[in-house]
Amino acid sequence: MRYRPLGEVGSAVSAITLTLDAAVAVSGANGIRNLIDTAVEEGVNSFFIDSLDPTLIRTAGEALRQVDRDLLHIALTVGPLPNGKRNFTPEGLSAVIGAVLKASGLVYMDTVILDDPSESELPSQSLKTLRADERVKRLGLRGNSEVMEVYIHSGRFDVLYTPSHIQMDARQRSCLRSAREQQMIVFSTDYFPKSLLVAPKRPVVAEAQKGLFGMGRKKPVVEDVPNPFAFLYSTPGWEAEDLCLAHALLDPSLAGVVVHAPNIERLKRLAKACERDMPVSLPAQLEMARVTSSRAA
Repeated sequence: MRYRPLGEVGSAVSAITLTLDAAVAVSGANGIRNLIDTAVEEGVNSFFIDSLDPTLIRTAGEALRQVDRDLLHIALTVGPLPNGKRNFTPEGLSAVIGAVLKASGLVYMDTVILDDPSESELPSQSLKTLRADERVKRLGLRGNSEVMEVYIHSGRFDVLYTPSHIQMDARQRSCLRSAREQQMIVFSTDYFPKSLLVAPKRPVVAEAQKGLFGMGRKKPVVEDVPNPFAFLYSTPGWEAEDLCLAHALLDPSLAGVVVHAPNIERLKRLAKACERDMPVSLPAQLEMARVTSSRAA
């Protein structure tokens, strides 16, 4: 596993951060424990708790407490509560953090991430309270709304979790640029765009229909628009997702990439992809594909 500096504090995090969410929780306590143990064995020391599932919180805490806490980076997302509502008041945030720490047995969170707060949803007192909370080392932000730029420029956040991939839109690129200017720690999410999740279909050409007396009658031929990213699915020895992960890791300003790997097989594959170098021509091919895709849109 390769490691990257976490800001300017001298610590380092693994190139990938493992998400612990509802998809992991459904595997039950044994599945959760085995996944985390495998991640540690693969060299992963960064974890992203994105669910308040009681079994997940308790089991993750039990597994992570077996590792030297100083060697880990554990982040917690605070967003919708189990009842579906959100509470970003000082009291609400403190209650969630306290409940998670108590259930997990962990003493503190390296980062608490506020999930996509709206412009009027986050009182300034909440940020002051979190800053003064010794159970929280850093304050993070995740979201893709227009108000993200305002929060980033406020200077009140230390960490940004944001999409970082070949098909980022203008707003995402602007947020990433602003975060760098603010010297925020940046973790990449959504490194494998949804438009690339499915392998491209082969173009289907309609056959010419026959007219009267068996004579050929031309019919407009309709073909699927070629996918400029199709080469990702035909690169020998690589999965398309692995190439996108490797490409995201080319950015030295990123602290790491957040991955979804709810099973051990997927986790091991992505861990190995971190240690591989992309084929030399791939970055240029991806950029050309991005330009072609944007023109077609």
